[in-house]
Amino acid sequence: MKPIGSNRSFSILSALIIFISTALLAVWSLKNTIALRNALLAIGTLLAIFLFWQLSRVKHSKNTPTPRTTSWAQYIPLGLSLVMLIWVVIHYLLFSSEPGQQFQELSSTWLRVLESILIGLATGLVLREHPRRAQFLWLGIYGSFVYLLIHYLGMYFQTSQAFMPNYYFSSPFGNKINTVLMGGLFISAICGSAAAALIHNRPNYPWPIYCYWLLGVLTILFAFTTIIDTRNGVGVGIILITCWALYVGLSKLRQQLKQSKLDWKFGLVTMIPVILIAIFIQQHLSINRGWNHFVDDLAVAVKIDEVPNWQDVKKYGYPNTASGEQVYPNNYERAAWAAAGIHSITQNPLGYGMLEHSLGKVIRKSYPEAMIRSSHSAWIDLGLAFGIPGLLLTLSALLSTIVLALRSHSPNRLVVIWIAADLLLTFTIAEVSSKHTIEILFFCIALLNAMLIGQKSAESNSALN
Repeated sequence: MKPIGSNRSFSILSALIIFISTALLAVWSLKNTIALRNALLAIGTLLAIFLFWQLSRVKHSKNTPTPRTTSWAQYIPLGLSLVMLIWVVIHYLLFSSEPGQQFQELSSTWLRVLESILIGLATGLVLREHPRRAQFLWLGIYGSFVYLLIHYLGMYFQTSQAFMPNYYFSSPFGNKINTVLMGGLFISAICGSAAAALIHNRPNYPWPIYCYWLLGVLTILFAFTTIIDTRNGVGVGIILITCWALYVGLSKLRQQLKQSKLDWKFGLVTMIPVILIAIFIQQHLSINRGWNHFVDDLAVAVKIDEVPNWQDVKKYGYPNTASGEQVYPNNYERAAWAAAGIHSITQNPLGYGMLEHSLGKVIRKSYPEAMIRSSHSAWIDLGLAFGIPGLLLTLSALLSTIVLALRSHSPNRLVVIWIAADLLLTFTIAEVSSKHTIEILFFCIALLNAMLIGQKSAESNSALN
């Protein structure tokens, strides 16, 4: 029997923790999977703790010195995440508005957040040494979209309708937002992986992986534009893929100019995502008319005191734009609710204490007739729940992963940057601030942080060379 610190033990533990994370990402946002999610989180937490224990045993037995490149600054995202958990407890003890409901959320959602952080940290430590294994995680997300596609095709053969406006309610994801969150994670992970492989060739992948990436992105774009019809998803997807095309195209052009050799074939390859974006945008615009007077709708929505319709649209109806047209309901409501949410944060800087429905509780102090429960922006909802301290802690944890990645020479750096950027975008424009979505956020922060720990910074690497 091999000792605890053996390579075989680490290999088994590494495979198991990656399997748990892959399974979690596959089911985290699917309906009717809460029992499976809880089981995976519990098992994953035990595996993560065992992995940490083994790592500490090996380091102690070998008297391994701490690398010079490892400093406390590399743990800032993880540290801020843990401080956020402490702030949640402090808020419950000192500032709670509804202690019973807040304790229920503390002992359920935030307990699972802690489990998610431990699993994300353990998985990231494995991927730090084996970046290519990250493709198993993204394959888990892709699997959930394959399930969505199969379910959609079944409904299509029953109804003979390619576009079903209310299908998202009965879809495996149960709503649009879950689809946007997971689809954005997949696209951003693929953009980061493809950019690293094409520009730096680290790590290197065989051609079937590129085919899988392309097929996965196509599947998700089809889901965004036709199956679910989500402007949030289309917008996030366009930004991520456009940034990828620009980064890869400009980086490759710079490399070729240095070598005084231009390769038009590579330029043609980078045009593929641009063409795909144009096709899917055209398909999306043929279905969704919400972009027609988007700016005019926002101009009316931000006037929350002058135009009070947002408080109860069933009672007051929808207002008109300056041109006399009725605002597009979705545009007007989301923008007005966000404006009201920001105003409410300034009036309640310590927050109400609960992730769900804090806006509805707080906003009635200023607007008694308001009948809303979410600002449709996770950052605003988080600020309403745990105040400016909670918002700053969480945002700083995510932003600091980007800073670390920009300074790192890790092969994971571009994946970290793209995923963190996607989370910033998605949590800005979508109501993904409660239950499993907040678990996914903190899982990703810990995962991304751990993928960079102990890696040489770009500055130190250049100095050594």
